[in-house]
Amino acid sequence: MEFPVKILASPAVILLLLALLLVMLHQLRPGAAKAGSLLLFLLIWGATTKPLVDQLAAPLELQYPAYDKTAHPQPLQHIWVLGCNHQDSHFLPLTSQLEPCSLARVSEGIRLWHQQPTALLHFSGRIDDRLTEHSDVARRYAIAMGVAPDHIRLHQQPQNTREEIQSLLAATGQDHVALVTSAMHMPRTMRWVAFYQQMQAKRGQIIAAPTDFSVRRLHHELKPSHFIPTVTAISALGYVHYEYLGLVLQQWQMSANTTSVQNTEASSGVPDLAQPE
Repeated sequence: MEFPVKILASPAVILLLLALLLVMLHQLRPGAAKAGSLLLFLLIWGATTKPLVDQLAAPLELQYPAYDKTAHPQPLQHIWVLGCNHQDSHFLPLTSQLEPCSLARVSEGIRLWHQQPTALLHFSGRIDDRLTEHSDVARRYAIAMGVAPDHIRLHQQPQNTREEIQSLLAATGQDHVALVTSAMHMPRTMRWVAFYQQMQAKRGQIIAAPTDFSVRRLHHELKPSHFIPTVTAISALGYVHYEYLGLVLQQWQMSANTTSVQNTEASSGVPDLAQPE
């Protein structure tokens, strides 16, 4: 998503705009402003309380279970780890150069590779303003954690999830693949998988392997102390909001891409199943 859209649609900016609206409303209708202030307070409390934020996150994060080898007896040919973020700061140890989202994803990919060491471990993703390639940092971490270097493949051109899935399907064909990304991000990722598999008539088995969960406990495990506002809840809310917004944007992109393909077929009379982004 474009940077201005991310800023304007962020929960913090929305809450700030609501607060400014209440200040303006106080000049015109003080009674309504007081009621609005109470509602804003409750909204802020809910937005900073992890159990309530988890209610929003659960429909995304719990769509796909964690990868279980016993549930998928077919051997994996590939383990594909989507990129997230890292820092170039060389004073950091390798384990701290990867941001928490990437550290969780790469670690899960390594765990799966140790279960099935004949598979190829793929790292994808590119960050333009980093001096070091993101996938290369992931490669060095994987090697440090015992992965054989000749079983690692890097894909440094894709810059977003859509491009990463296109690269995945082009590289893996009909093989069995475990796809690793954050649990919150998995629904949008798997929608791209289904979309391009249908567009390109590819039928490889792509198995979701979510990690980096924000939802950390079930409802019956909650305690009163969990309803105290925390910074963790604010961070989770931002991620939830971002992914829901991403799903809306994704639907628009899919519709636009489908229309483009249909127009191409109508003008040429030849199906274009590999229509690029």
